[in-house]
Amino acid sequence: MKKRVREVQFCLQHVVELRQEAASYAYTVRAPRSKGVIPPSSYRDGDFATLAECLGDVARALGGDFKRIYVRLEGRCVGERDLAELRQEPEQVAAELKASCDAASGAAQFESTLPAPEAPTSTRD
Repeated sequence: MKKRVREVQFCLQHVVELRQEAASYAYTVRAPRSKGVIPPSSYRDGDFATLAECLGDVARALGGDFKRIYVRLEGRCVGERDLAELRQEPEQVAAELKASCDAASGAAQFESTLPAPEAPTSTRD
């Protein structure tokens, strides 16, 4: 059985997508293969009062079979995390994920304010 779990871990890259819905948080889990098409979500849960509470449930839902997950917050990639971190320090992880998301959002907003590059002009006469 352990060998099969390791094979599954090797083939799957769990992606947890976290988002705020009104006054609560929700998440979905996807398990795309490393070079495959992104499948529909395989698990969904929501109505968590805080992001930290949501992260704690993610850790419980994925159990002990997986060590790391990829995380997206509000549609932005915010890194890869150990499930142990989510179990042990959900408040700290939530703060770090929010900071990463805010930084990514700020960078995207900055890029959208930059002027478009000018088309090269021909110097031939």
